[in-house]
Amino acid sequence: MIKTISNTTFTLGIISLINFSLVAMVSNKLGENGVAVMGLIVLGISFIVMISNLVGGSALVYLSSRKPLVSLLWVSYVWSVFSALFMGFVLWYFQLVPAHFVAWTIGIGFLECLFSIHNQVFIGQENWKIHNLLKLVQKIVQLVVFLLLGITLHHFVLALVASYLVSLLWSFFALKDSIRFEGNIQFVSVFKTSFVYGFQIQLSNIVQLLNYRLIYFIIEKSMGGVLGIYIVAVQLAESLWIPSKALAIIQYGKISNEIESRKKSELTVSFIHLSFLLTTLALIVLWMIPNEWVLGLFGKDISGTKPIIYALSLGVMSVALSQSFSHYLSGVGRYKQLLIAALIGLIPILFFGKYAVTTYGLVGAGMITSVSYAFSCGYLGVVFYRLSGLSLKEILVLKTGFLETFKLLK
Repeated sequence: MIKTISNTTFTLGIISLINFSLVAMVSNKLGENGVAVMGLIVLGISFIVMISNLVGGSALVYLSSRKPLVSLLWVSYVWSVFSALFMGFVLWYFQLVPAHFVAWTIGIGFLECLFSIHNQVFIGQENWKIHNLLKLVQKIVQLVVFLLLGITLHHFVLALVASYLVSLLWSFFALKDSIRFEGNIQFVSVFKTSFVYGFQIQLSNIVQLLNYRLIYFIIEKSMGGVLGIYIVAVQLAESLWIPSKALAIIQYGKISNEIESRKKSELTVSFIHLSFLLTTLALIVLWMIPNEWVLGLFGKDISGTKPIIYALSLGVMSVALSQSFSHYLSGVGRYKQLLIAALIGLIPILFFGKYAVTTYGLVGAGMITSVSYAFSCGYLGVVFYRLSGLSLKEILVLKTGFLETFKLLK
């Protein structure tokens, strides 16, 4: 298990490093505005994938061992076409992405939907090696093509297209041995089942994405070009989620295959403790990075990120812990609580987001984002405590703490 976590953490670390490199290159070459446009394109793609994941997302992890794979894939592919077209219209109509990049965003969003579908199947099969390798290859190809073509926003989207085409081709070959064409494709029944599972899980993820990124649109409409500075600060802060994300992915696979309820709770506590420890250490390291290093990496236009990072710190820790809570609830089928938590987190952004930005600037954006994440985490923590069957002492200090965690990893 520790090998799986190490490989997943390594993969996420490399991906984060490549994302840093891409943002740094765009920032140095194209300035704040270039980073802002790039961020809006990536955000638009994320919204397309989120709609696609209503059918072709986490439900595939659960259903890939219970339903014919060819039927699951066919249903997910058709839904991804609808997702790209529907969300693409929304992005265009509300001008959430610059007009001359809308078509690119739709096309890349569709490709990423297919890529995500395949990776969800690999998670369901606990095939972490190919899952991690494909995500790594996609990012490496993107970086190499971007460097070869030159640093422009047009080349950025071309590099994304090339990277997803290469990764998709590879993933098709990796899946072909798992596909069995037996009988008719169960389109209607599989769609209903996938949508029921996916809707419960993914609706909360869609709302959560609004928690993460709605503030981008508020900043862009209220403050203009400085969105690029905020995006860089967010990139730095969110890189600290690498350990907790890696642990949560493994946790979800383990809980989905675990029968005993108490064991699921104890596994979750172990992952929570380890996530807290690793995220705390990472936060301390980030706080100690000199501001001059940030300016040297991203360019002199990107100044004032440290106060934003401080403001985001509570939120970073909240999300790190929420990863374990939410994956536990997904593993035991309590999707309603995930949606409630996401809605609770959205309330501060909706009611106080614009006030925080217009009054306190980018630091205010970081503060209200942290409040949002903390609200969601607090609710998930209470729900976990009530469902786990563990006492508060067992959750906070106990045998299923650090010692049990390292025993589990061993």
